[in-house]
Amino acid sequence: MDQSRILLKLALDEIGLGELKLDTFKDRLCIQKKVYLVQTAGLDLGYRYNWYLKGPYCPKLTEDVYLLKGELEKEENEYKEYELNEKAKECIKKAKKILDLPPDTQIDEAEWVELLASLHYLKMIAYWSEEPSKKSVIEKLLNVKSQFRGNQELIEKAWSRLENFKLLNKKSLAN
Repeated sequence: MDQSRILLKLALDEIGLGELKLDTFKDRLCIQKKVYLVQTAGLDLGYRYNWYLKGPYCPKLTEDVYLLKGELEKEENEYKEYELNEKAKECIKKAKKILDLPPDTQIDEAEWVELLASLHYLKMIAYWSEEPSKKSVIEKLLNVKSQFRGNQELIEKAWSRLENFKLLNKKSLAN
């Protein structure tokens, strides 16, 4: 098990995804989006994302997760000799607060993290010829993710969550 997958395993354990469930598409989507959001919270795990059908996607993360799953099935446990430092744990703690489902919403976890990650990516990573407004980001989101049409209240909750954690402000990236 190499160092990058050891770090990934420790981060996934801290997030609460240590079992590495990969059986369903939603399982794999949650891993992709949660790792993306952990990175936006300040813990760079080395994964770089592109836009794909369900928002930000990293092929290298998918590859690493499957390799890690295989290593764990072979009982390769070197990761047990390591632990995350306090800064990493703080970033994940922050990310978990971002990821929490808002109360009184009728959405599952996979849709929520897809919405959060997609809004962040469209605002902060996607190319725009000028600084995008909230309105233009939401319009783009609804153009590429029609399942969120008619759910403005949920989009507003996601936007507010990202804003409250200062993830929609470029200056906050140099924490």
